[in-house]
Amino acid sequence: MIVANSESLPASSGMAAADSWVALVYHDVQPAAAPSGGGPDHFTVPLASFECMLDAIAEAGHAGYSLATAMARPGRRRVAITFDDGTLGQYDYAFPALVARGMTATFYVTIDWIGTPGFMTWDQLRDLVASGMSVQSHTATHPFLSELGADELRAELIASKTALDTELGQDTSEIAFPGGDAPASRLRFLITEAGYQTAVGTRWGVNTDRPPMRGFVRRCTLRGEVTTERARRIVEADPWLKLSSTAKEATLRRIRATLGASRYARWRRRFLDSLAGDS
Repeated sequence: MIVANSESLPASSGMAAADSWVALVYHDVQPAAAPSGGGPDHFTVPLASFECMLDAIAEAGHAGYSLATAMARPGRRRVAITFDDGTLGQYDYAFPALVARGMTATFYVTIDWIGTPGFMTWDQLRDLVASGMSVQSHTATHPFLSELGADELRAELIASKTALDTELGQDTSEIAFPGGDAPASRLRFLITEAGYQTAVGTRWGVNTDRPPMRGFVRRCTLRGEVTTERARRIVEADPWLKLSSTAKEATLRRIRATLGASRYARWRRRFLDSLAGDS
């Protein structure tokens, strides 16, 4: 399986090294900020913040690419731009902003959600591909993969790839794990068995071109409003920002490991909803 290594930068570095690159992940883009809480809108980014990030990429001298294109350009200053779920806002708002700047991105879509309210249709996905974007797998039904047995996992992986290959006339080679939840270690061979070459998570961090190529591609999750300064720090792989983000993730991973993926998701939503109610 072709995946990206995720070594950290030296603490003294102020920007990504020549052979290091950052991948971003968005879930939805809308004209305005979403209400606070733990629901689906939690990861929504206002269009102005999304455009701010794209402009920060260009101003830093980086190119904004789909994941496959970024991985195929070692040694160059670039940022991979990705989206999960396949929401309609990605097509209505993010897609035009990317095209206007000559950038590409990867859209990881959940097959069973295609054509349902709030999500892209197959024709819109074909439009993305025709415009130079990449459309890849986010499974068939968006389950927590760590909770699936071999037969269930194999079915999710194959059903998604088969539908994308058939509808888009391609050889789908990438998969992004729903919720960043990887399959059990003993079952990960099923990813390559199903025909995927690249597996993508949601752990914050910097990817590198240097061998050995191990682990899952790391992506920096964006949500809510993003200032110009924070956008610049993300693009340049600011080591202090990485340190604070990975420390927070480590705490949440421990809770997740204790509760399990499904119970953790319910707990997290209730916790965020309670914070929104107190504000």
